[in-house]
Amino acid sequence: MFEAYTKGMKEKLVPRAQFSPFPVYEDRKAWEDLAPEHRERLIRDGEKYLGYTWPATPATVDMEFYRNGNRSRYEDILFNGRRTPLVTLVVAECCEGKGRFIDDIINGLWSTMEETTWVLPAHNPQFVKTNLPHPLPDTEDPDSVYIDLFSARCAALIAWIHYVLGNRLMQEAPQVPERMLGELHRRIIYPFLLHKEFGWMGYHGQPVNNWNPWILSNVLTVAGLACMDEDERTAMVEKAMECLECFVKFYAPDGGCDEGPGYWNVAGSSLFDCLDILCDLTGGRVNLLQEELVHNICAYVYKMHISGKYFVNYADASAIIYHDGVQIYRMGKCTGDKNLVRMGVAAHRMALAVHEADPKEVPLSLDITCTYRMVKKLFTEKKLMKERDTDFPLVRDVWFPGIQVMAARMEEGSDKGLYLSAKGGNNGESHNHNDVGSFVLYCDGKPAVIDVGTGVYEKKTFSDQRYEILQMQSLYHNLPMVGGVGQLPGREYAARDAAYTCEKTRAVLTENLCGMYPEEAGVESWQRTFVFDRKEENVTVTDDFVLREEKDVAFALMTPVRPTFTDSRMTITLDRSTQVTADFDPNLVPEVEVFDTGSDASLRHSWGEHAYRTLFRVPGTVKEGCSSMTFRKK
Repeated sequence: MFEAYTKGMKEKLVPRAQFSPFPVYEDRKAWEDLAPEHRERLIRDGEKYLGYTWPATPATVDMEFYRNGNRSRYEDILFNGRRTPLVTLVVAECCEGKGRFIDDIINGLWSTMEETTWVLPAHNPQFVKTNLPHPLPDTEDPDSVYIDLFSARCAALIAWIHYVLGNRLMQEAPQVPERMLGELHRRIIYPFLLHKEFGWMGYHGQPVNNWNPWILSNVLTVAGLACMDEDERTAMVEKAMECLECFVKFYAPDGGCDEGPGYWNVAGSSLFDCLDILCDLTGGRVNLLQEELVHNICAYVYKMHISGKYFVNYADASAIIYHDGVQIYRMGKCTGDKNLVRMGVAAHRMALAVHEADPKEVPLSLDITCTYRMVKKLFTEKKLMKERDTDFPLVRDVWFPGIQVMAARMEEGSDKGLYLSAKGGNNGESHNHNDVGSFVLYCDGKPAVIDVGTGVYEKKTFSDQRYEILQMQSLYHNLPMVGGVGQLPGREYAARDAAYTCEKTRAVLTENLCGMYPEEAGVESWQRTFVFDRKEENVTVTDDFVLREEKDVAFALMTPVRPTFTDSRMTITLDRSTQVTADFDPNLVPEVEVFDTGSDASLRHSWGEHAYRTLFRVPGTVKEGCSSMTFRKK
């Protein structure tokens, strides 16, 4: 997709001195033209950090990840204690233009330049040249400087601050902007051009995940705003396009994101950022925003939307997501997708309403996931707010053959009645959970059968102990258990013969799960079928299986509330007005267990103190069988 555009790149690039994608500090009219209430809030936010004491990042706090797996203390200091105050102060000064915040900004910048590394402790060992333990970053070898997600994020922020405030900072202390450029070269420009062995770049030939476009969106920001040498700048852009090619070439044409809608925000959405930057950098000479694949990658987000704050949360995603409505709105405008425009407007207005009711649920703090995106948002929000009120699109039928994910609802544009999403795929996907054949079920926009999602990241999360975490295991998804064991991780453990059909009155997904389980389970065949019947207003899940020898068999079902039982009917009461019933085979014996979310903030945010796992056990041992469960809105 990118190869045709790299020839003659130096001539295509707008020279750095002429590149002005955003207003600078001195452009007072542009900053004062922000929506008054928005501008006033940004100034008030900055006032919280006047006279701010910048916290230290002690070596022993850095070492906690190596010693005990804790990453939250260091990251809290880094993000809440350093990055958020810095960007908040800069935006406040740009909005006000009186110099009140300048000294605090200089202190924040100098403190940031003094940091030994901008790489997170959890990512520090990913590129080392020795077998020695690395509880702290390597500081001796300039060729060992690594670029991770968060060093790139920090660099893009520094590059933009230099662009927007550089002249003002020169008046106070010329050494500050000079050092900013020096640190950007040492920490980003030089290592980016030097290395090809960073896994996220994609030169190893294997699929790459969100790290690729997320990092590259910020590297391109550095190239555009703060790379002084035009030859280096050109080389950075050319290499970034090579790396982006490694990302998109593994995407199916349908645009499905195997990382789920949580990580789509830094996968597909970050790809959009990269293309947006490239278009600006070249004055429109490299414009890939109209490509069909790009459109489909962007559209994924509304196709996986269930209702309001709820999204289908496969992989490492929470069920509750507040996506950036302004970003989605911009996607819609750039790709010509009216559904994206609608979703962007609806998502942004929903977030504002939720924030007003509960500021902790949806903070309006500035997001530096991609600094370029953040600044574009500042100057787009006013335009979005002039759009007419609109509802979410709520697509009726969805099928992504590349990742084998389907979704169906009763009626286009409505969350009333049942909603089903089910998946095939494989257990080697990015941010994988062992969940091939699992599903979620909602009713009137409320969760009834759930994917618990992922918890707060710990040392185990991205290690060979990942599948010791309960919510990563198939035993804690809506799946069969054979001989007491569940599915195995790995790309080779994949659904077979997945087939999807869709008509006006029904949608059907069938898949064979026989290859998902270890040899000891002895699964000969396991056909799982999902039928969403709009005429009968029900969803049926059927398992037809054959084993090589008799085994005990059970079916797990995760729910957000404790179900009740009457004979062979389960009732899931979601609130006073909403109940879902599930009729199951009379021979199955249900056993309800509490899934305790413990002290995990992420799981508790989605489900409160508890979720529940019901195991429907087949009595005795069996060699074959056929079992079904039919869900209805009561």
